[in-house]
Amino acid sequence: MQAIKRRTLAPTSWFATLMLVISGCAYQPPPELVGQDLLRSYFQPGVYAGIEQTRISRDCVVFHPINMNDERHPIVIWGNGTYASPASYRLMLEHWASWGFVVVAAMTPNAGSGREMLECLDDIRNEYSRRESVFFGKVDTTRVAAAGHSQGGGGALMMGRDLRVDTVIAIQPYTRGPRFVPQVISDLKGPLLLLSGTEDVTAAPDIHQQPVFEQSPVDTTWLNLRGATHLAPMQTGGSYLGPMTAWLRWILWDDPVPAPLFEGDNCVLCQQDNWTVNRKAQSQ
Repeated sequence: MQAIKRRTLAPTSWFATLMLVISGCAYQPPPELVGQDLLRSYFQPGVYAGIEQTRISRDCVVFHPINMNDERHPIVIWGNGTYASPASYRLMLEHWASWGFVVVAAMTPNAGSGREMLECLDDIRNEYSRRESVFFGKVDTTRVAAAGHSQGGGGALMMGRDLRVDTVIAIQPYTRGPRFVPQVISDLKGPLLLLSGTEDVTAAPDIHQQPVFEQSPVDTTWLNLRGATHLAPMQTGGSYLGPMTAWLRWILWDDPVPAPLFEGDNCVLCQQDNWTVNRKAQSQ
């Protein structure tokens, strides 16, 4: 992956922001940001302010920066919840794209098997090699995340056994559906960010996420959000948005700045009253 050009973004300078976008630099929060300020920074849009949607196949739509410049952008494959569509999460997917990710959303309302999500990964890889494509040479096919909500969270876990997937973000995954195979959890290949809500009665944490955490063979961070229902991530990502964006930057961009949110006994999220944080290392 090409090196990331890092500069401090002056939020009051529209000219500096414009020049940063033109130069192809991916945004990184200023290194002096700590604690709550660091967490809040990932709720703010990235510098790729112009976002558009491109349909690359019948069943896959891509949210991506209009100007991808000369960088190769990591890939996020998205799976919807039951009977939902990418439009149900549009603002969240656009937010990720503003941070420099190419977000490929499977258009299926039943993403629990992960099959349609894997097909979208195949499609975007094909676009990377197709000279006529807007994505020709613009995506980093070696940096891939699988992410999804509810049934799509289960689909992301299913997809996580594929060697091409570097990390999984499973938001309130529903793991009792007919398309989900619980045994795949033991086949996960990369670090897992598992997200729950204490008021989720559809995919209750103790039934649907705790077994995933206990069976996961990879480094796993489990965040349980106080008061969150099953619909909390819809449209904007809600309070999950910042931690998820930081995780993607940390894992897929090799960006060290977000690490304090997740690492150490005094991790930033560990100090938040609205989050319960459980972590396990691969060796445990």
